[in-house]
Amino acid sequence: MNSSVHIASLVVQCRPEKLGQVQTAIAAEPGTEIHAADPAGKLVVVVETATEGAITDLSFRLGHTDGVLSCNLVYHAVDDGEAAPFQGSSA
Repeated sequence: MNSSVHIASLVVQCRPEKLGQVQTAIAAEPGTEIHAADPAGKLVVVVETATEGAITDLSFRLGHTDGVLSCNLVYHAVDDGEAAPFQGSSA
């Protein structure tokens, strides 16, 4: 039996003066990676978890982090490892 991996991206908007603290809080969360940061306080975060619930829990925690104004789910996919890799066209 294959284990599924949930992959999501979140956009986190925070107060610019709290950017460093928010980045530290995100980095402390398992399975997270900050892919882009704007000095104005916008962060793009990619998350890999074992369950969908872990993504919603993380989103809730980040949304309630000091200095965070919003945390929004932008993308979610489930990789169950069953799809064949893309081979491209033969034409």
